[in-house]
Amino acid sequence: MKDGFKVIDADRHVIEPSDLWDRYMDPKFRGRVQITGPGQSGRFVDGKPVSDAVLLPRADRGTGNGAIFTGDPHYNNAFADAVASNFDPASNIRDMDREGVDVAVLFPTLGFYVMWADFIEPPLAAAIARAWNDWAHEYCSHNPERLKSVFLIPLQDPKLAVEELKRAVNELHLSGIFWRPNVLCGRSLSSPDYFPIYETAQDLGVPVCVHEGARTILPQAGSERYSAFGRHVACHPFEQMLACLNLCADGVLERFPDLKVGHLESGAGWAPFWLERMDEHWEHYSHGRSAVTKEEPSFYFKRQCFISGEAGEELLDVVAEHVGDHVLVMATDYPHPDAADKFPDRTVGDLTQNPELSDDLKRKILWDNPARVYGIEAPVTAAA
Repeated sequence: MKDGFKVIDADRHVIEPSDLWDRYMDPKFRGRVQITGPGQSGRFVDGKPVSDAVLLPRADRGTGNGAIFTGDPHYNNAFADAVASNFDPASNIRDMDREGVDVAVLFPTLGFYVMWADFIEPPLAAAIARAWNDWAHEYCSHNPERLKSVFLIPLQDPKLAVEELKRAVNELHLSGIFWRPNVLCGRSLSSPDYFPIYETAQDLGVPVCVHEGARTILPQAGSERYSAFGRHVACHPFEQMLACLNLCADGVLERFPDLKVGHLESGAGWAPFWLERMDEHWEHYSHGRSAVTKEEPSFYFKRQCFISGEAGEELLDVVAEHVGDHVLVMATDYPHPDAADKFPDRTVGDLTQNPELSDDLKRKILWDNPARVYGIEAPVTAAA
């Protein structure tokens, strides 16, 4: 708990070991994933890069998700226990206790990249996903009450993706689908090819967790205009807004009314503007002629979506007022560099100690909303 509030970190991260796929992948596929270099910046499948971090000057490789800053004194000092412990689950729990986090929903780091490329054939993508999911299940077994995890599915082949989705939920008891918003193999999130996946996720009650990350080789909105600084500023909200457009305005959430969708690590402030803009076009006498949904797009977002904000984000009350207090969750982004300046006191404390937010809204953001969408019950042993 933190300041008397139970806390779910709705988007926390793991740093996977570099040899994960050497140890956990089906033997016939081993050796085809290579993680090399300082900060695990070399990420290859069959010798081809699945991240562009290795192509950058060494000084820039840490910009964005997916780099381990173990050569950075500031990062090392902030996360000293985790670095010394090789980011094992016990150190994650200890840092959760320092922050006041009771339950964490874990997202990947290397998993952002290692299967996200058009050239990876479906059987290999499925083997990569299975290996990551098996490792995540083992990681969470250290304390399954407090450590939850999303999982990967091989979107290169929707049929194989459905098979792994069922296994991850029914056998491994993982909590949600990790899904990049970028176009993969020519498919956006509104592709009918994905409908069997959405139907299965809806039936099993697990959310689709949309999460962008820099350093991808996939196309990103506006990438031709990015600077190293601008890329991380822009890619997260831009790609999430396009994913939201696909899901809410192109009929996906209308077709699957019980499907839950999360927009993670992009800030929450874009939601009121973007929903208003979509609705205005839907209502317009000319633009609205091409609308495909029976209800305005914001209806589906408010009914089925959730969005994460950082603890200190200034527009949380605006999102609650204009979209709804039921859509907000909180994410620390631990142990990525975004959290280093705030760890441990402010990653959660900036929200619990915010005098502008009511206690009722704080409870919904910190526990009620993420517990509902992830299906989490309060642990017997929680943070002190």
